[in-house]
Amino acid sequence: MKRFFKDKKKLLFLSVFMLITLAACSQPRGANGDILKDQIIYLNTPFWDTVTNGSWFDIIVWPISQMINFVGKYTDAGIAIIVVTLFIQLITSAFSIKSQVASQKMQMLQPELNRIQAKYAGKTDDRSRMMQAQEMQAIYSKNKINPFGSILVMFIQFPIILGMYQAVMRAYTVISGDFMGIHLDTTVISGIRDSQWAYLLIFLLMIIAQFLSMKFPQWMQKHHKKKANVKEKKYAQPEQKGSGMMQSMNMMMYMSLAMISVFALSWPLGMSFYWLISSIARVLQTLIIDKFFIKGNV
Repeated sequence: MKRFFKDKKKLLFLSVFMLITLAACSQPRGANGDILKDQIIYLNTPFWDTVTNGSWFDIIVWPISQMINFVGKYTDAGIAIIVVTLFIQLITSAFSIKSQVASQKMQMLQPELNRIQAKYAGKTDDRSRMMQAQEMQAIYSKNKINPFGSILVMFIQFPIILGMYQAVMRAYTVISGDFMGIHLDTTVISGIRDSQWAYLLIFLLMIIAQFLSMKFPQWMQKHHKKKANVKEKKYAQPEQKGSGMMQSMNMMMYMSLAMISVFALSWPLGMSFYWLISSIARVLQTLIIDKFFIKGNV
């Protein structure tokens, strides 16, 4: 069971890496950086034309692109990205709520799980391993926690996130539109070269917002532990173990943030703008879930 959680963290990091890599490698642009004309999705582009001329993944990309095009028809590209991002965030929150509540519960139950691990420390026979797994599973069942739940949520959300990425790249409203005079189809690095510092500002705000969206759940967990006076006993476990695991998680988080930062330089600004809005929405979602869902369940 303990190994499962180590593998789970590796899987989460690998999934984030794959998400960013796939997103970066699947840009529908030519060698000169311009969007390929056959990849542009207009408001009047039929669904079947997009799917038959593209890949199966366009089943997700087309409706998101059309939502952006529709909203942008009555506002502008920036407002369209904000509205559609918040709408998608609202849809995925149905999965996030249960996952975040379970994550908070896991943190609160960690001392009890540590006690069981210490109880069977050094016992490698099959019977001891089975009894340890049964005792830990009993705690999960009692508190209605599914250890695999967050992984399932992750794989449900990833196609939607990638779909939004492609939609921002291919929606005609974003390609031809702007937000407060800023062209969203221009890459961040091109904007900086032309001394358009608004591009750098949005890029930096995106990095800060992404960092906060990653750290906020950790801060909230520490707050709940402190408020509930949850004190972890050392039992038979070395003190360095917990801090080492936290350091590994932070290292993976910073590596993910670094990869996002590097790839974002070559993204169209519309994608960085979407990532900024999405990160802010995740922070707000964390606060809302904490206030209305977690306090009554943890």
